[in-house]
Amino acid sequence: MPEIGDRFKSILTGGTYVVGKINDKMVVLDREDKKSQVLTELSNLKLFYKRQEKEEEETKLRYGIVSFEKRRYPRFSVDLPMEYTWGDLVAKQGRVTNVSESGLLVYCADQMEIGQALRLKLFLPFGSELNMMEIVNKVVWMDVYKGKELGDYRSGVKFAEISPVDVDKLKSFLVSLPQGQYFKH
Repeated sequence: MPEIGDRFKSILTGGTYVVGKINDKMVVLDREDKKSQVLTELSNLKLFYKRQEKEEEETKLRYGIVSFEKRRYPRFSVDLPMEYTWGDLVAKQGRVTNVSESGLLVYCADQMEIGQALRLKLFLPFGSELNMMEIVNKVVWMDVYKGKELGDYRSGVKFAEISPVDVDKLKSFLVSLPQGQYFKH
């Protein structure tokens, strides 16, 4: 049960909110920058928000401007086509919208399970050429982005099996991206 003053981060927008009021099954979240408020049901906190632990808050307050991210590699915003298979399913189309040296943010028509192996072909543009990488990934988190009825599932995957040649392709691709594509919280 949240308490007044608890901090939550929206998994959809990345905005940070502070619990301002709690009334029965409803909660008022004040945006950290004090520019807006959100009125939502308590049950939505588990679905659309991640509680920020006290340690994270103390680090943020202690260092203010400096952002400490737990990720080892920076992430880059992209829009890349992919094909994916899992289990005995036929290959399907999907999109990659975020890439790093250790994993991807993927959008699929199928709901994945955490821990599930996902084989994908990622298509990377290099100038006028299109290079393909084959990677076995492990799903580390998933959620419904636009609703089950639309079949748009979002998953975070980390690389489980990737060849040294494909690692080099990926690094070359990331180096070629404009600096503005670096994804920051």
